[in-house]
Amino acid sequence: MEIIQLDTVTESQALEIHDLSLQLGYENEPQLLFTRLQQIVVLKDHAVFAAQLDGKIVGWLHCLVCLRVESPLFVEVAGLVVDENVRGQQIGKKLIETSKHWSRHQGIHLMRIRCNVVRTESHQFYQALGFISNKAQKVFEMTL
Repeated sequence: MEIIQLDTVTESQALEIHDLSLQLGYENEPQLLFTRLQQIVVLKDHAVFAAQLDGKIVGWLHCLVCLRVESPLFVEVAGLVVDENVRGQQIGKKLIETSKHWSRHQGIHLMRIRCNVVRTESHQFYQALGFISNKAQKVFEMTL
């Protein structure tokens, strides 16, 4: 298994990421996801890492630098998915470790990740990696 940082993305890679995202219930239009990935991978304050096994993407992580008025600079893990068929093989841990290294390289020493309250297995996973739960919140959105 190897982890690569995507600086370009192919349609087949985007489709693999799309299919993995479906496993967690994130429905996307494949072409729109491909377009977003193309826009994201060229940004210097974002990183998309892919875990590959036998040439196939079996996990991905998207992280980004967050600059907020009220908070110190931090990196947020915006998305992390590991194929349900290979969970338990340290792939998620390796993706997090890779993003920690990327964050330190950016000169940033604080990382955050948000997780749905119903994903209790994910909570345990993040806590085992050293993350500390420090806030519960609701997300509000409005279609414009």
